[in-house]
Amino acid sequence: MPITPRSRAASATPKASRDTDTRRDVLVIKIGGSVSAEADPALDAVVSLHDGGHPLVVVHGGGPVVGEWSSRFGLETRFVRGLRVTDAATRDVALAVLVGLANTRTVSALLARGVPAVGLSGVDAAMLRAERESDELGLVGRITRVDSAVLEELVDAGRVPVVAPAAIEAPGDGEPLDEVFNVNADSVAGAIAASLSARLLVFVTDVPGVRAKDGKVIGSLDLGRAKALIDDGTIEGGMLPKVEACLVAARAGCRAAIVAAQGADAVERLLAGDSIGTVFEAAA
Repeated sequence: MPITPRSRAASATPKASRDTDTRRDVLVIKIGGSVSAEADPALDAVVSLHDGGHPLVVVHGGGPVVGEWSSRFGLETRFVRGLRVTDAATRDVALAVLVGLANTRTVSALLARGVPAVGLSGVDAAMLRAERESDELGLVGRITRVDSAVLEELVDAGRVPVVAPAAIEAPGDGEPLDEVFNVNADSVAGAIAASLSARLLVFVTDVPGVRAKDGKVIGSLDLGRAKALIDDGTIEGGMLPKVEACLVAARAGCRAAIVAAQGADAVERLLAGDSIGTVFEAAA
């Protein structure tokens, strides 16, 4: 199937980057999914950017909440290469928490702050198609295709899509399949940014960026250096999918960054061209 602007493959080897004049003036913001009633710097950043007139797509995670609810049901939590090992029971808990609880709380919090948020998951309108990552990980999906039409329509209508990380199985040679996968939210953000040709992808996290072995934040990374840091174990665990997602977006022509939750100021500085946190520049 040919790749169109609204249906692009997302993989470790994405398509060649596009000219900057084809890039949509949209920001993709990845935040956590543990929203509380108290002030949340990540949500404050979303609110400020929306009030500043920036078109946004928000992707949220919720891993700690999934872990909490998995424990309540007596389910073991185990990670491989930063990804949650997911059997059928764990997948169902993840969908209930991420698509239900975390998405609803995030949308509600943004609505209360005046942001016209619309909640959806990657299953809606078959936005995200995926295949099984590996037998070892179980029902964890690797995104193979993004249909960004529904996101574009919402953004063009002045809405802020808030996407929960789930995907439907990619169709095979015969009839379409309907397995639903748990998908890493970082990977979702990278794939969506690449599909939209976003101006900027930002991971708003609880760490200031990728750290070297001496603990110092690395200001910028390209594919070669990132691969070396992965190979020597400097980049590991939960940082690994974030870095991989930034590389996917950068190779598709997006600027990407991992920053601490410091409010909108850090993102505004990134938009101005400053280097905050760890920055992955758009491919030349």
